[in-house]
Amino acid sequence: MSASNSKENDKSDFFSFNRMLLDEFAKRLPEELAKIVQEEQQKELVDSLKAAIKELDSNPADGQYLAQNWLFSFIGNHPQLTPLVPRDLLWFLGGDCLHFMTDEEINAFQKIEDRITENPELSWVEARRQSLN
Repeated sequence: MSASNSKENDKSDFFSFNRMLLDEFAKRLPEELAKIVQEEQQKELVDSLKAAIKELDSNPADGQYLAQNWLFSFIGNHPQLTPLVPRDLLWFLGGDCLHFMTDEEINAFQKIEDRITENPELSWVEARRQSLN
């Protein structure tokens, strides 16, 4: 496999892994929101997350920006639900979402990326497993 193919596969692996996490989060969200917000606000939050996910699939750059803004607002407005958010999503979406990560978490995720840079054949999932375990 060439270095460029390896990097493309890693980007795809990174994206797929985080899309899976985002889907799992989106599935759990309505039940958890029902405990703390009114039905109308719950529907609005879920619908706006679904729109961001849909945009992420069709236009990754714009979708990432929408999802990043959604998650930043969500955590800011509902900090009690922050434990539901996989830390990987904060790294994946980046930008303002990184403000919700500790320095130790940021360093851990940077080590994953460093590991991939050192070994381009390594997938995101494998590098993550090696670095975080």
